[in-house]
Amino acid sequence: RGSLYGEKHPASSQFQRNQAPERFRPVALTSHIMKTMEQKEKVGVEDAITYMLHRALSHLDSSRGAVRITILDFSSAFNTILPLLLRDKLTEMGVSSHLVAWIMGYLTGRPQYVQLGDCRSDTVVSSTGAPQGTVLYLVLFTLYTSVFQYNSESCHVQKFMDNTAIVRCIRRGQEEEYKKLIQDFIAWCYFNHLHLNTTKTREMVVDFRRPRPQPEPVTISGDCVEFVKTYKYLGVQLDERMDWTANMNALGRRGQSWLYFLRRLESFDICKKLLQMFYLTVVASALFYAAVFWGGSIEKKDASGLDNLVRKAGSIVGSELDSLYSIL
Repeated sequence: RGSLYGEKHPASSQFQRNQAPERFRPVALTSHIMKTMEQKEKVGVEDAITYMLHRALSHLDSSRGAVRITILDFSSAFNTILPLLLRDKLTEMGVSSHLVAWIMGYLTGRPQYVQLGDCRSDTVVSSTGAPQGTVLYLVLFTLYTSVFQYNSESCHVQKFMDNTAIVRCIRRGQEEEYKKLIQDFIAWCYFNHLHLNTTKTREMVVDFRRPRPQPEPVTISGDCVEFVKTYKYLGVQLDERMDWTANMNALGRRGQSWLYFLRRLESFDICKKLLQMFYLTVVASALFYAAVFWGGSIEKKDASGLDNLVRKAGSIVGSELDSLYSIL
C-alpha cells in the first residue's frame, strides 16, 4: 500500500479562463491498481432519473397538485468520509470483517502530494476521505450515506452517488412532511460530518395550477434556498414546465463541439473505422443520453436539429448513422 501515491492536479470545475482559486478541484491521478470494482450491470444513472420523473409525473397527472424538488449539494463530499464511521456502518451491514479491514487499509495512511506545473508539494499522509478517480470511492460513499432513507407515498429522498434530491408531491398545500424531512437530513449530515453547500443547493417547483401559489422557501443554516426554473440533474436539464427545450438547446451546443472534434480527427487522416468508433463511443452515447425520457416529448424542430447533427456526423465518418427515431 505504501507505494500507491496519490498525485493531485488542480483543475478548473468550469471551462473558463482566469478562474478564481476556489473554482479549482483536486483531480487525483490514482494508480491503476487502485481502480477496482467496476460498474454494476444493468443499473445506471438513467434509472435514478426514471424513478424521479415517474413519481413526479404520475402525481401531476392524477391530481391538481404540485411537486417540489430540492437538489442538495455536498461540499467536497468524497473528501469528508470518515473511515472509522464507515467501518461501523459496514460492520452493522454484516460486511465480512476481512473486507472491512481491507477497506480501512485502503482508506487510511495514503501518501499524496499536489502537482501544479513544475511545482510539487511535500508529501502528506491522509486518512480522511476516499481516493478519487476510482469506482470504489463512489461505492464507498453510497454505502456511507445509505443509512438515511425515506420513502412515503408523497415524499422521498432520491440519492445517486453524491447527488441527493428531496422530492415532495404536494396536495392541498401540505408541506410539513417535506420541510421536516429536509431538516432531518441536514441534522443527519451534521452528525456524519458531511457538509452541505447552501450556495449551490437549489429548489425547483413544478406547478401547473392557476393561479400558481408562491411556496415558502426552504431554509438551510439560516440561508434561503434559491428557486430555479431549470436545473441540470444527473446530466439532464430539468425544467419547471417539464419542457425539454432547455435540454435540447444544451445538446445542440455540445453537439457542435463534438462535430468539431470529428472534423479535426478527419483532418489527421484517421481511418473511417476509428472515426466511427469515436462517434459511437463518445458522440452518440452523449447525444442520445436519456433519450428514453425526452425522445418522444420534444418539439419537431428539436428532433430535426438533432437528426441534422447526426447526418453531418455521418458525412464525416463515411456511413449512415442511426437517427433519433431509429434509436427510440
